[in-house]
Amino acid sequence: MNVDELLKEHAPNPTAMREEASRLRATVLDTAMSDSDGSYVTVLPRVRRRRTLVRLASAAAVLAVIAAGVSLSLGGSSPASAAQERFTSAAAAPAYDTYGAFSSGKTVYIGNHQVTFDEKIKAMYYTSAGVLVRMGKVDYTDDNRPSHYSLIRPDGSHTSIDLRMGDRVVATDPDSPNVAYAEPAGKRWSFVVINLVTGKEVARTTVDGVFTWGGWEAPPVTMAGHRMWALFDGGWMEYDWKSGATRMVPGTRNAILEAAHGVFMQEPPKGQTQWDVRDFRTGATLRTVRVRAADPDELDPVPSPVISPDGRFVRLASHYTGYDEQDKIIERPGPFQFVAVASGQITRLDRSGPLGWTPGGNTLEVDAKNDRLTVCKPATGTCDRIDLPISGTGKVKLGGLPYES
Repeated sequence: MNVDELLKEHAPNPTAMREEASRLRATVLDTAMSDSDGSYVTVLPRVRRRRTLVRLASAAAVLAVIAAGVSLSLGGSSPASAAQERFTSAAAAPAYDTYGAFSSGKTVYIGNHQVTFDEKIKAMYYTSAGVLVRMGKVDYTDDNRPSHYSLIRPDGSHTSIDLRMGDRVVATDPDSPNVAYAEPAGKRWSFVVINLVTGKEVARTTVDGVFTWGGWEAPPVTMAGHRMWALFDGGWMEYDWKSGATRMVPGTRNAILEAAHGVFMQEPPKGQTQWDVRDFRTGATLRTVRVRAADPDELDPVPSPVISPDGRFVRLASHYTGYDEQDKIIERPGPFQFVAVASGQITRLDRSGPLGWTPGGNTLEVDAKNDRLTVCKPATGTCDRIDLPISGTGKVKLGGLPYES
């Protein structure tokens, strides 16, 4: 039984909820009016908001008891933590933006909802309409058997999507309802854009290009707004489906596959440690990021910088994540540094990782063994730790990370 079914079964008594709301309101207002600094005026709107949440969102209160593993204060017992309260009381769309999505086996956790499928989860892609889930008989993407796709909305409802994208790197964006990909067209390539809400094709064009550097069926792509980019041997090729124009982005030959939300990483010349964050459309360098120099006496290479799905941050890890033959983590990538692209501000995050992302640019860390979800703000380094029973067996996959092999 999943969380949404449990919510219906264990919904609390509405009368008790109203009485508890009244008690909380009276307590807060009495305290505020006893102060001499005008607290009453400040706190009244918040009390009204709290009353509305308790009266209208009893399901969220049950979610705290069942999904989050903690009991809210409904009768004078110890209250849940502030982080737990924020998680359980968040509306569906803000919860998706803040807490993102991850999977465990056949179950996807999105915001403060969960959905279990009949097949294993291969990959997840953030869109403005929810998370696009790729699934199949196995949990890896380079498999000859077909993949199936479903769009999970922030409220946990979901719809099957008829997509046939094969073994390739596709593109979505947290601000767009579309998915974009390239596909073979004889000796040429087609660029395709599909609206996931309507299921209809938004745009298509055919281009020439050489693609030999990757093992996928077609060049990997990224997208933002009404543009998509595919990485050929000669560099990034842009398709603006609003104007219908295509072009090669200057200075991108031998570019690496690290791009998101209209920006990409430019690798430095050999022996140098400064990477540039560049704008696809204008070619401008938005930020230069310094990566520590590799120690020639160490076998551990320095990981490349990673861009957040919303393009606002660059993440620098201390190590590559290491796995054993059973696919278990034997070396963790943290601690981390985050660079804000707009301001250059650097924030250190002392987490061991691995870290995924949320659509809103928070980091996402899942400890399935201890039933814990941790999200952190790269701008401040502050974190929310949420107790969340994680069901299902199988590899945990984090939203915002690529799983195309």
